Amino acid sequence: MKQGRWILLLLLALLMAEGVRGENIARIDRIQPQALEQQAGQRAGLFSERRFESGGASMRVIGNGAWRITPRPGVREPLLVFYHPYTARISVQEPPGAAVRRQDIFSPDLDPRYSRRALVFPLSGDGPVHVMVEGARYPLRVAVEPGPAYTAADLWHVRLVLPAIGVVLGVSLAVLLFWAMLRDRVYLLYAGAMLFQLLYALCSYGEAYAWPGLSMLARFGAQGIWAVGTLATILLVYLWLDYAGLRKVTPRLAAAVRVVGAYGCGLTLVLLVSPWPADKAWFPDIANALFLLTNAIALVTLVVAWRRGQRHAAYVLIAWVPLLAFTMARALRFSVGERAEPWLEYGLPWVQAFTAVVLALGLADRMLTFRRERDRAKAHAERDGLTGVLNRGGIEHRLDWALIERERERMPVSLLFIDLDNFKQINDRHGHALGDACLRAVTRAVSEQFQYGDQLGRLGGEEFVLVLSGVELPAALRIAEQVGARIRRDCAYVEGVAVAVTASIGAAQARDGDSVASLIARADQAMYAAKRAGGDRVMAEDAPERVPESTKAPEGAPVD
Repeated sequence: MKQGRWILLLLLALLMAEGVRGENIARIDRIQPQALEQQAGQRAGLFSERRFESGGASMRVIGNGAWRITPRPGVREPLLVFYHPYTARISVQEPPGAAVRRQDIFSPDLDPRYSRRALVFPLSGDGPVHVMVEGARYPLRVAVEPGPAYTAADLWHVRLVLPAIGVVLGVSLAVLLFWAMLRDRVYLLYAGAMLFQLLYALCSYGEAYAWPGLSMLARFGAQGIWAVGTLATILLVYLWLDYAGLRKVTPRLAAAVRVVGAYGCGLTLVLLVSPWPADKAWFPDIANALFLLTNAIALVTLVVAWRRGQRHAAYVLIAWVPLLAFTMARALRFSVGERAEPWLEYGLPWVQAFTAVVLALGLADRMLTFRRERDRAKAHAERDGLTGVLNRGGIEHRLDWALIERERERMPVSLLFIDLDNFKQINDRHGHALGDACLRAVTRAVSEQFQYGDQLGRLGGEEFVLVLSGVELPAALRIAEQVGARIRRDCAYVEGVAVAVTASIGAAQARDGDSVASLIARADQAMYAAKRAGGDRVMAEDAPERVPESTKAPEGAPVD
């Protein structure tokens, strides 16, 4: 319910961001025809710009060349606004004969009252304005906006975009800290890909050139934007390969993604920054073609990986497909000279934030999956393959922790050393298979009755130890008697064979300065004392060795 309320509030904010939509332009006329070859070179990625051969009151889009724009009269504090100029350089002369004002998103001296989503020229009156456009790759949406209304709409723009930027930046830096601690490459790839995606968006909007430390990118102009976008694509390719484990699940498709998205884009990047060829006009079309091909192959690869059970491929699809759809819709909208609707213009940065959050959740799930696999491997390594209880290393590790807790909490720790009597004769008489069954029966008897499964371990052969945390020696002796009785009762017959398994048990309590080895050694000595006393009995450490009356049942007597 709370999530639905937040989504509703965001949608209402996007609708309120509609702001200024009236162009307030009486007429647009071309005053300097542009050569057809120049028009042909004016393109927006893969999308050709329309040819502006006619003008008039219906035109609200201009391209490269010289134009005369006539505002409608009566606009309060008129501003001539060119939306999403990208690489365009715009010169404005108003009135005719006045000084020419030039702007582009790379200019360091743009009016700080406005964001850089548009180039803004204050007008002094309602007369015609001469405009020269150079270097445009998208058709430019032009409008004459009332100053107060545009300022309010621009403030909404900043308020809506900055939180999304903060989400992407915050999550990326948090994941970067995880990489600094864990040194897992996928965290570094995630942080790099998200940060370069964010930087590409900021450069495209022009906002990066107003930020301290990033303004230096302005000197590279459009080529800097292209280089950042290409690096973001390369990082994303390697992120998908590692994040979704594509090399293992779909090796051939993963190789195709790497060749096109990493090697192909890398080659174009090298040519872009190298002095040859000098003319870089070819780059956007080639880069966009590689971008589209990379995403097409990557989508197929991720779907195949997901259908083959790779759950992290699903995280990538959930996170990346909406962003890809928004990016393509926005590019198509601009390529035909239409202003993006508020849901599209402001949805894009928020979808970027959504992508960053979903992928971060996938990283958390990936970490949890690895932890579970590690825990399973660790548990498998600590378990005895025959009986399922802890092996020697596992039980010694548990005993070590128990001794540490004893020192910290001042709680007693006791240890029972259990050795099966006459086990060699059982093996010799009935075979090792039945001997193994006897070992499993003993561990079931102890674990099920006393629920000490995680404290019972097999040292080897027929020797077991039972760690009793919080138990002093007198109580440990009583437990040992119960253990012996339970083994005597439940292991008299194993798999229908009368084997009458019994156990000699030694008990010892931890002392100050005890180690795992010393405590086991004292319990072992007590067990050997029980053996020498005839077996099938319990002996405490330091107890006098004597031969008490046997507690064994007479041969042939029933076992309770």
